[in-house]
Amino acid sequence: MNVKAHADRGYLVKYLLIGVTALAFGLWHANDALFKYPLLRPLADAYETLQGPLDENGQSAISDGDLQSSWKALTAENGWPDEVPKSNDEINNILLYNYFVGVVFTLIGCSCLLITALTVGKWVELKNDVVSDKKGNSINVKDIVEIDKKRWEKKGLVVLTAKTDGRTKKMILDDLKFERRPVDQILMHIENTAGEDKIINGQTEAHYEALRLEKLAAREARQAELDQMQDQDA
Repeated sequence: MNVKAHADRGYLVKYLLIGVTALAFGLWHANDALFKYPLLRPLADAYETLQGPLDENGQSAISDGDLQSSWKALTAENGWPDEVPKSNDEINNILLYNYFVGVVFTLIGCSCLLITALTVGKWVELKNDVVSDKKGNSINVKDIVEIDKKRWEKKGLVVLTAKTDGRTKKMILDDLKFERRPVDQILMHIENTAGEDKIINGQTEAHYEALRLEKLAAREARQAELDQMQDQDA
């Protein structure tokens, strides 16, 4: 049996979209933190200088009317917008938020794009009873002593353990990263050839396939009943 599973297109597109979106979002916030909001510092400093020291209630000694009059004169002189600027405390909070979001989402975006780049062109193949991948790893199906399916149902990962000439080799089958149908075919062949007694932490693929067929048949039966009821009501 010869089967080759390539990197799943849906998997690649998903991580590419997440990576591009997260990176753009992160860089946008980083740009605000590095360039946009620091430009507001001179306005905040100038306004707070006009206010003078604040009392314990946060009130300025200068009247609000005089403050606004002085501020409008200053903005006209410097070509600044005449609305009350953000305070330095507000700018500090905004910068902290933008730095945090910028760094986190930039890292997420870069990580997703790296995963995409490293997955493109990868494959896993079963040929002449040898499982191999693009990295050059390979194991003979007949040498497999353990098929660990602990993470198969939830994460689509199976760990294959083989022993050859006293050496232990491990390979991972991944039906999330690679095309699912070929990977399932490879795994079913491995189970049939190596023996179902090698399986731990799970059931055979034949068992899972039977469950899937049962669920499908039950769903089709329910739909047929609904269709029949609708026909009778009509």
